[in-house]
Amino acid sequence: AQAISGVITDYNGFTTEQANVRYRLGGVNAPELIFETYSAWHAIAENMGGAFEFVITFNADGSASLKTINGTAKHTLKKATAADKADIIGKADVVNLIENFNKNASGYFKNLVLANISAFFELNPSARTIKLTWLDANSNTVSEQFVYSNVANGIALDKPWRPLNLQVETIKFGGSSTNELIITEAGTAGAGKIAVDHVPAFPYKNSADYFIQQGGAVRFYAYTLATAADYYSPALLVEYQKLKTVVGAETFNTQIYNNNGTAPNITSSIQFRYIMPAGQTTHDGTANGWMPFYYTMQKLDANAVKITPNGVTTPVGVPFLSAANDFMSYIFPPEGVTIVPFGRAGALQRVRIVSRKDSKYYMTITVSTPASVYIE
Repeated sequence: AQAISGVITDYNGFTTEQANVRYRLGGVNAPELIFETYSAWHAIAENMGGAFEFVITFNADGSASLKTINGTAKHTLKKATAADKADIIGKADVVNLIENFNKNASGYFKNLVLANISAFFELNPSARTIKLTWLDANSNTVSEQFVYSNVANGIALDKPWRPLNLQVETIKFGGSSTNELIITEAGTAGAGKIAVDHVPAFPYKNSADYFIQQGGAVRFYAYTLATAADYYSPALLVEYQKLKTVVGAETFNTQIYNNNGTAPNITSSIQFRYIMPAGQTTHDGTANGWMPFYYTMQKLDANAVKITPNGVTTPVGVPFLSAANDFMSYIFPPEGVTIVPFGRAGALQRVRIVSRKDSKYYMTITVSTPASVYIE
């Protein structure tokens, strides 16, 4: 026989009451409760290894329990009280708060900023995991991942987070905006906020020096390749395509040259390697080549550099100087850029140049020189 029920949970995507959920009793060797309408039970089974079919067992005190058909977890059934429902709704509110914040926040850097420590965080609401990265007492980066459960007004970690001499087991939330989620309590780490921002929670060590290479034995040379979507953020890709269209190039790659040349003629520049369509040339009569646009650099801190275009180019670049300046205004704003280590491509270091004015503009480059020198 079939019956209909409403279901409300604190599981992502099912935090408002789902009406008309069909279920039935079945089973051969023992009575089973089977939910037939796709509901939270099915989503939990798919994403977290739960179940949507349960064996019904009866206890000595007359109560009934559900045991997952494919496991040993056992849950005693009881009639929900008003307090039980309020608890579920409170947890569901936390789910919605986290989900909306995670979806709507627009900055590149996801920072956990507390009174006594700052960290990067990576949140996966569907899997209910949070990964934290912070600096230890020796300024080395440490990462640890936690599973969390929802509690009223916050989350509880499956194990204590113990950065430095602090301890955090539960994080309680207050109000929120698009890019900030207020934290009213986080153990001995203190109150603070989760903020999605344009600058990092703590600096990447030596990344600015690595990029500038002032006084370095070799130049800094890095590049993008033809698959533009792999190298430019979605927002910057729009501006890149505009510049490529103005130039009329078929292939249009970006290259970065810092500390380039021989004293006293040392320069730094962004250069665009172009290949024109067959039968076409640029203004210097060539079908392929490089357009350099020169700039100066100023180190702002351990991982931040101010890059200032100076309007100097070569004859081939002159017709496109205005368009190139438009592109550079997005990736080289006056506020500077953060040089972010971004793993490796084979044996080569990759970095991201991230705007500190609006971090939705960033570019990933693969570093050719200095070779075998890495930043983490």
